[in-house]
Amino acid sequence: MGKGTRRNKSKAKQRTKALPAVPTTVDDLPDEVLYQVLLGLGSSLDLIRAAATCTRWRRAIADDVFLGRFHALHGAPRVAGRYYVTDAQPPDVMGVLRWPAKKPAAAFVPSSSAAIADASLFSLDFLYVPPPETDRSGPTYYYNYPRRTRHNRCREIVDSRGSLLLLTNGPWRESVHPGRWSPDFIVCEPVSRRYQGIARPADLSHLPLLGAFLLDVDGVGGGVGGDTMSSFRVLSVLYERDRSRYQFGSPRACVFVPGSDGGWRTSWHATGDGEVEVPAMETIHLAGRVSRSVYWGMENGTVLVLNESTLKFSLVTFPAQMRGQYRRTNFRVIGGVDDNTVRVVRVHGDELQVFGRLPDSGEWVVEKNVVLRDVTAGLPGWEDYRFFNRPARIVTAGDTFVVLTPAEKLWLFSVELETMEAEREHVRNRHVGPSYPCALPWPPLLQACVRRGEEAVGKRRHRRRG
Repeated sequence: MGKGTRRNKSKAKQRTKALPAVPTTVDDLPDEVLYQVLLGLGSSLDLIRAAATCTRWRRAIADDVFLGRFHALHGAPRVAGRYYVTDAQPPDVMGVLRWPAKKPAAAFVPSSSAAIADASLFSLDFLYVPPPETDRSGPTYYYNYPRRTRHNRCREIVDSRGSLLLLTNGPWRESVHPGRWSPDFIVCEPVSRRYQGIARPADLSHLPLLGAFLLDVDGVGGGVGGDTMSSFRVLSVLYERDRSRYQFGSPRACVFVPGSDGGWRTSWHATGDGEVEVPAMETIHLAGRVSRSVYWGMENGTVLVLNESTLKFSLVTFPAQMRGQYRRTNFRVIGGVDDNTVRVVRVHGDELQVFGRLPDSGEWVVEKNVVLRDVTAGLPGWEDYRFFNRPARIVTAGDTFVVLTPAEKLWLFSVELETMEAEREHVRNRHVGPSYPCALPWPPLLQACVRRGEEAVGKRRHRRRG
């Protein structure tokens, strides 16, 4: 009996050793190790793709604690691309814009660093429906509809922040479609295809618009959520004409905040102790937005400044060497490497000048300047005896570049402010007008992607069983 028992135990051990080992998969990773792996992903786009792998990964990524750690490690989502405005010709010497017919309002160009596989995610076609003659079943919105038509919508992108866009929206003509509500602004998130119409208060709807902007939400959502369709603010700057003196007026600021009840609260802000008086609106243009302040140039040689934090207006007069008629074509305010740096770009004669302030004394000095005729010579399409007989015109400007065109002909080129060299190959030189960056939403939109991923997994399993 003893020997037989020993033989049986020996055979059992042999059978146990002969059993194949169960392979280890990624599902065997502990949660903390899985979190560390997912934290190593480089962008929110990678998170969206990872969330489509399986339910466990989706739950791990959707966890608020994980999203907070990912945001603290990688920062805000990278810019996925830019919407280039293409429906405006360069303004003439007086700053008046000319509108060509049948040109799209904006073109989305993906960023090379974002690696967006499907640029159609940023299409704005969900804001467009046919004209009222063919669709009278509900609220109608237009996008990319030709100007100078019977149904003129005057819609254009005016600002962006994070994954959100702000568009202006022209009012309905009562003679065309009476009784239909039309918002003054539309805030939308292209990737999620959500949008919100905003109507100005009735007592302010008659005032013309100096500018509209998306404001920082100051860390709504614990600094992780950022600007979303449920947490954003819109700043509307209006011009109120002086009834006694027709050529003068005052700026007004109005902020729209989404309420907890789904409505809107309107906050009216006075200009401070003293009333700020500005000339006629036709002589004012938006010059730039730097370090939470908005700047407007005026032809009388002064600059109107709005502090976004206090919503107070002030007038600034630059030194004599910077003074002149500040028009849309020759004057812009830009930032620098430092977030608090304010610089001025001006076209003076045949020169492009960049002014900055000395950190110690605050004195304005010329940082850089270049003769535009010399720096553009030899570029493709350059015409020696035709260009720059008149001052060039600024089309748009950023913190690191300025896009210009000769007054004699539409010939877009940009000057890099770091090197003061001109070039024509950049994508910004293909579109007339400003550009607005747009990022992927944060927190990332996981539901639709996971649903598509689970459907794909189900199809693969079905094929294997078949």
